[in-house]
Amino acid sequence: MTEIQPDAGQPDSSRPGSGEFRSDRYADVMIVGAGPVGLAAALDLARRGVRVRVVEPEAARRSRPPVRGLGPRSLELFDDLGVTPELLAAGTPAQPIRRYAGSRVDESPTAPTGKRGPRGRTYLGPLTIAGRQVEAILQDRLAAYGVRVEHVDGLGRLSQDESGVNVPLAGGAVLGAAASANGGGTPARAAYVILTDPLPGVLPEPEPEAGGEPEPDGTQPEPTPEPEPAPLAYVGELTLTGLARDDVLHLWEQGIVVAPLPGGETWWFLAYDVPDDRPPARRAATAPQPPTLDRAQQVFHERTGLTDVRFRDAASLVAYSGGTAPGATPTPSYRLGRILLAGDATGAHPYPLGGLDAGLQDVHNLGWKLAAALVSGEETALETYDSERRPAAPRRTLFGRTKPRPWHAALTGAGSGSKAGAGTDQLDLHYRDSALSQELGGKRLLLHAGDRVPDIRLWDVRRAADLRLFDILRGPHWTLIGLGSVSAETVSTVRLRFGDGVRGEVIGGGAGTSAIPGVSLLDRYGEARHTLGSRGGSILVVRPDGYVGLRAGLRPEIVVAYLEGMVTEGVEAEGLGAEGLGADRL
Repeated sequence: MTEIQPDAGQPDSSRPGSGEFRSDRYADVMIVGAGPVGLAAALDLARRGVRVRVVEPEAARRSRPPVRGLGPRSLELFDDLGVTPELLAAGTPAQPIRRYAGSRVDESPTAPTGKRGPRGRTYLGPLTIAGRQVEAILQDRLAAYGVRVEHVDGLGRLSQDESGVNVPLAGGAVLGAAASANGGGTPARAAYVILTDPLPGVLPEPEPEAGGEPEPDGTQPEPTPEPEPAPLAYVGELTLTGLARDDVLHLWEQGIVVAPLPGGETWWFLAYDVPDDRPPARRAATAPQPPTLDRAQQVFHERTGLTDVRFRDAASLVAYSGGTAPGATPTPSYRLGRILLAGDATGAHPYPLGGLDAGLQDVHNLGWKLAAALVSGEETALETYDSERRPAAPRRTLFGRTKPRPWHAALTGAGSGSKAGAGTDQLDLHYRDSALSQELGGKRLLLHAGDRVPDIRLWDVRRAADLRLFDILRGPHWTLIGLGSVSAETVSTVRLRFGDGVRGEVIGGGAGTSAIPGVSLLDRYGEARHTLGSRGGSILVVRPDGYVGLRAGLRPEIVVAYLEGMVTEGVEAEGLGAEGLGADRL
């Protein structure tokens, strides 16, 4: 049996059941939350042949903040999913920033200028795009796989056993009769569940912790100190009058940001460092309530003095406290058995300082690992999800006054070389300390195991044309990159073992265009030599999420041993084959 390998992001309409929607179908993976993070997770899994189901509880829809844009790394992830062309067509380049400081007004670009960006980067700056546009593009692609969002009234507390997760669903227009059955006592069932939005009362009850008992000498333990009150941020998508709809981001030093969103007449609104006047007990127990439109208007007027600007309607308006999504509570792990947390559900991603971009990284890290666990029954890769992603969460200290004026640096990118820019564009993120990152050979180590693979220009010998390395990586497969013609035999041997689950290429040196035995790509522009770091004799094993997993010499048995259990083979056409997952018990 061979692996399902649809073209990157392109559904196979001839596949049995393609386009068919049944709300009561079996799910290998159920995704809770239909924002950009949840939909990206669904698309990544669907293209791998995973039977996926997406549910959207009403509470998740109401509390999800509006999106204003996507960072460079997010555009790279969507490139891998095959939807970046649609996103670029719907959005606009990063908006210039117009700063207001008293009577002074300055305007500056947000992205590096010049004809060429740094080597290895295709997307130089963020893309301005509304979240509803991102969701529409992803939903259109998912519909071709037969996956549609199921809107439900609510979600009960999850429970799990050794073979799956019970998901109590309450009502919903799409669920129809199945919803009544599920809400009435028989929950839906999935092998794994991904939560992408915070939903209080949904996670299984934690085991009671010992504590509060007197010390051996009879003294009581020290009480937990009351946390310092965190400021609030109001975030919304709304319509307004009285401000020219120029394609710029308006930023006031007093803590107000408004910017027009493409694809309509709405504006993105942010007010930060808003005092939280709730009593301490209430702050600790409940999430802040969304502000009214009048309250948002009041804060805007007080800080800008522009009383002729009027807020008219709000498509979305939420309040954040301490930099996390409403209702989110930081958890000790991103994985709770068969329940995986990503995006805002982790309680770790500050908004809007890279929270969406980090959430998209979460699910891109997770998708291929879940597919491998479902197919092979081994969780070697899945076990690294928490250890790789939790340390990579953006620092919450960027929120509020713990760092002087952090919002300005984050919104502008602060220049490609600054710490703020590096922290928010996600391009410098690496997994060098991961158990999956192994250095077992090679020369001139410029690119290490665990590093993001850069997008470089190459010459395709077979087509006699230029191509980019991302053109090779795009899709759900693993990629072997042999450096130098001496690596050709190793690449061929490994590919014979794993078939279409692994793509193999050999990069040779030289500026010519003629074929070299065993070489499929030429380093015509010298970019491979300056970024991949070897003149020959190395194998790079690139994970499906675009990071180097293994850097090794030319012994194929080492590469095969590394890949065993992680390359998804034996996928059935309709999905991952419920029989092997104990579906009779699901």
